[in-house]
Amino acid sequence: MSKDDTLKSYVKELEYALRIVKASERITLKYFRSKFRVEYKSDRSPVTIADKTCEKFLVGELARKFPHHGFYGEEFGASSAGSEFRWIIDPIDGTRNFTRGIPFWGTLCGLEHLEDPASGKGEMVAGIMSLPALKKTYYASKKHGAFCNGKRIKVSKVKELEKSTVVFGGLSYFVGTKYEKAFLDIVKSSYHDRGFGDCFGYTFVADGRTEAMLDPIVSPWDVAAIKPIIEEAGGVFTDFEGNPTIYNRTGLAGNPYLHEIILKKLSE
Repeated sequence: MSKDDTLKSYVKELEYALRIVKASERITLKYFRSKFRVEYKSDRSPVTIADKTCEKFLVGELARKFPHHGFYGEEFGASSAGSEFRWIIDPIDGTRNFTRGIPFWGTLCGLEHLEDPASGKGEMVAGIMSLPALKKTYYASKKHGAFCNGKRIKVSKVKELEKSTVVFGGLSYFVGTKYEKAFLDIVKSSYHDRGFGDCFGYTFVADGRTEAMLDPIVSPWDVAAIKPIIEEAGGVFTDFEGNPTIYNRTGLAGNPYLHEIILKKLSE
């Protein structure tokens, strides 16, 4: 398959996944603001029947269309090791918000291309971030741009930290880490800051409403779908060390100017 054909393939896969993710909204919205049992994993993070049911639905429907693809989900782990393509899924990102009736949560579905399947890590080539309670869906595929509800989106062009708005997830996660001092300097130096966590915080960067998002603790499924959306919107996504990966437990998204400034401060 030529490179052009591969890129077209990403679009086709994205279009199909979009329909499946939208269909999954009937599951998550059915449970949202209703009565259900909240369980807790070993790391004390919450999980509900909505998380598990939604992930099973997404994996089942995508597997029927793409039987040779692998899967890596938050609730049920990895399957089909050795596949060239892998869907990385977070059925409800922001489960704490979900359980409290707060609408800032989303369903994330990203497509990873593993040029070397044995490595277990590849390039994120498409992503979907659906916010059912807010009736917004962000999506992108490589070289075809980023969109929200069908409208093209772009990161902002603000170049100075003093004029920027910075968002972040989990203030307590910065405290006591090697990044605490730099983080406090960043928010103090910015024009405005807010603690919008989880996938919701990244939406503001993707469509140009803020300049940067700092996420001190992430798992691959938290940012797999987000990385291609930020990049196709003209932004940059890396870990706090500047590596363009979803696997190093931290996430920094921003327009090119603020990403570089903040990355430098974090390194100091």
